[in-house]
Amino acid sequence: MAEMIDKTGEPRSDEELQEAIDCVKEIMVKHSTILPLFTVHALLILNCLEELQTL
Repeated sequence: MAEMIDKTGEPRSDEELQEAIDCVKEIMVKHSTILPLFTVHALLILNCLEELQTL
C-alpha cells in the first residue's frame, strides 16, 4: 500500500489513486452499517479521487 502521507509534494500516480478509490469502495461495502457517516461522505471522496485521475 502506498504511504498515506506524501511530504514530497509530487502528484500521486494513477495506480495510487485507483488503490485509494478501491479502498473507499471496499469500506463502503463492508462497513456501511458501522460507519454510516463515512458512507454518506464516501461518494464525495470517490468523486474527488476520480476527478484527480482525469487531471
